[in-house]
Amino acid sequence: MKNYLNKKILLAVAGSIVLSSGAYAKSDIMVYAETIKTLSQDIAKNYFYVAQDIQVASAKKGLKKDIIVLDDTLKKLQENSKDKTTQRVVEFMLFSVDELKSTLKDKYNAENGGMVLDYTETLLEGSESIIKHHKGKDTTILDDLEEMEFLLERASKYYIAFAAGYTDDSNLKQAKLAVEKFDKLLNKINNAKFPAEIKNGPLKKLNKYWPVSKDFYLGLKQNELPTIVFISTKHMMKSLEKMIAFEEKQ
Repeated sequence: MKNYLNKKILLAVAGSIVLSSGAYAKSDIMVYAETIKTLSQDIAKNYFYVAQDIQVASAKKGLKKDIIVLDDTLKKLQENSKDKTTQRVVEFMLFSVDELKSTLKDKYNAENGGMVLDYTETLLEGSESIIKHHKGKDTTILDDLEEMEFLLERASKYYIAFAAGYTDDSNLKQAKLAVEKFDKLLNKINNAKFPAEIKNGPLKKLNKYWPVSKDFYLGLKQNELPTIVFISTKHMMKSLEKMIAFEEKQ
């Protein structure tokens, strides 16, 4: 995911970019907000994997990159925000990021873990507000694929957060909702027109991993397979990245 996010940011620097069959031009603001939306989930996920001493090297590396990309993206979002509504949201997001980075430096405990969940959900809410404010009427296949990336990270985040002791009904509900939404979007993607190299490559792999991974995400109460969840999520993200790269060229 990190290479893809960096690619989106670099493309946006050059100006508005057309992202799917000429359906509509996606503004820099949208690109930045969507990047932050997915990062908000990846940051929390990596944080809890490190805290639980699972896949530590990979999660630490991912978390470090997440923060670098987040800082860069927020800076560009602030520079490019022209309307007052977006500017106010960005200002609060910047405050939340400062608090988040301060908490990430502290020793892990239940209170700090809860704060990381809160701050990342604030980033999610802010980014979704900006997306809603700037989004066009059309929804493209690319939009669906990007939403699927977000949903994978969200389901994975709640899985490992549950293992860390954040077991309230709201977290369980959000995890199930992410799985349900991903399921619906995958069915939609399966009915879309793709060339053979996509259907028989990344889309086929995605359909191979998802049925099993879906059961893992929904089995978060057992928390028996955090490493498998981490790795299977990475595999599915790679498939989505390849499909997104294809759609960007159309």
